Amino acid sequence: MERNSFKPPAWLIWLMWLALPITWSEYHNHWDQLPSRMAVHFDASWQPNGYTSREGAEHLGLGIMAAMLIFFTVGSFAARALQRSAAWPLLIVFYVVLGFLCYANHSIIEFNLRAHQSQPALVQAEFPQVP
Repeated sequence: MERNSFKPPAWLIWLMWLALPITWSEYHNHWDQLPSRMAVHFDASWQPNGYTSREGAEHLGLGIMAAMLIFFTVGSFAARALQRSAAWPLLIVFYVVLGFLCYANHSIIEFNLRAHQSQPALVQAEFPQVP
């Protein structure tokens, strides 16, 4: 008799794929407010040191997410079939990593929104208008 107690349901594995449309919708909800040149790479002190276009930032974020989802889906189904005792812990790790990726994409969007919104005030402060 086989025990299925360690085997996660397949819908939980497919549920991971919701991260992709959620991230896509976040980019497109703020698309008009994002700058045309976005910071996508940061140093240890959270200072930007790598830039790309708005489309490039979206493709990079969604591309990394899609690649990880493919690997995680295959890995989850393999663990579910071959090593059932490892399937749940592996699925939890995959969800944590996907949560981190979603947070990273969200942080990149928020950083660029704040930088873009504060930029006109910065330019005006540097070059005050003379009456």
